[in-house]
Amino acid sequence: MKNFIIAFLVFLIWSFFGLWLYSWLNPVKQTDKLSDITPIETNEEVPLVSMDTLDTSLIDTLNLTENIQNTFEEEPLSKGLRATNQDGDVIFLFTKGITIFKDTSTVVIPPEILDFKYKINTYLLEHPKEEVQIIGLYAASEKIKNPNLGIRRGNKIRDILESVGIPREKLAIKSMIKDFNYDNNGAFPYGISFTFKPLDTVRLNSLKFRLPEDKTIYPKLVNNDIFVNDVLKELLEEVKNVLSSNPNVRVEIVGHTDNIGNANDNYMLALKYSRQVRWYLINKGGLAKDKVIALSEGEAKSIANNNTEEGQFLNRRIEVKYRAN
Repeated sequence: MKNFIIAFLVFLIWSFFGLWLYSWLNPVKQTDKLSDITPIETNEEVPLVSMDTLDTSLIDTLNLTENIQNTFEEEPLSKGLRATNQDGDVIFLFTKGITIFKDTSTVVIPPEILDFKYKINTYLLEHPKEEVQIIGLYAASEKIKNPNLGIRRGNKIRDILESVGIPREKLAIKSMIKDFNYDNNGAFPYGISFTFKPLDTVRLNSLKFRLPEDKTIYPKLVNNDIFVNDVLKELLEEVKNVLSSNPNVRVEIVGHTDNIGNANDNYMLALKYSRQVRWYLINKGGLAKDKVIALSEGEAKSIANNNTEEGQFLNRRIEVKYRAN
C-alpha cells in the first residue's frame, strides 16, 4: 500500500509539471486567433483537389514542374544602370549604377550618369503609349519594412524623374528581392534599373481613384493560424478609409506560402490565410462581403530563397491589392 501511494504521488507531481511546461511553451491567447472569429461561408468552400485530377491551368498556376529556386538564382544582377524595352533590347547602359545602402531607402547617383533622367524622358516622348518601370532591388537580409525598401528606393527615383516633367502616370514602381551582398560600408552600386513597357491601364484606373499601392504584409502566424496584431489593425483602418472614399473599389487579399510540402496543400493553406484576413476585415470593419476578395497563389510566386529560413519567412506573406471594379 505504501508503494502504491508513493507511486501515485509521483504520478501527480509529474502530471502537474507536464501541464505547467505545456502552458509555458504555448503562451498565445486563443482569443486572438482569427480562425476562432472568422467562419468560412459554405458557398465559398474550395474542394481539395488531388494531384492526379488537377487541370492544366491549375498545374501552371502551382508551378508544379518549375523549380522556383533555379528561377530565383538564374536572373543575373545588372552591372551599371540599364534600361531595356519589353523585348529585352537595351535602350541605354551606363557603366556606373545607382548606389543603395543596407536597411535604408537612401540612393546615391554618380554625376556621370545624371543624364539618365533625360534619356528616359526623351524615350517616353517618342513612345507615348509606353511607361517606365522603376525597379528597386532589396535583399532578403534587410529589415522588413512596409512598403519594402525596393519600393521606397523606387519612390526616390520617381521624384527625380517627375522633376524633369515626366507625368506620374507613366512612372511605375516595382520591387525585386535578390541575393546580393552589401560591401563593408553597407553599399551596393547597382540597386536600380529601368524597363519600358506598354501603359498599364489597370494601374492608370487605380491612379484615378488615388488608391494606395499594392502592399505586402506579414501577419502573426502560429500553427497555421493568423493572429491579430498591429499590422492587421493598421490594415483594417486603411481598408475602411479606402472603401468609404471609393465605392467602386474592391480589395484583393492574396495568400502566399513557402514551398515546404506539396503544391496543392500550399495552395489551400494560402487560401486559408487570405480567407482569415478577409473575414477579419469584414467582421471588424463592417464591410460588404463582395468588396473583399480572398485569393491564393500558394507557393507559386516566391520572392526569396526557399532554402533558407529567412527566405521561407519572406515567402509566407499576404498581398493586399486595391482594384477598380
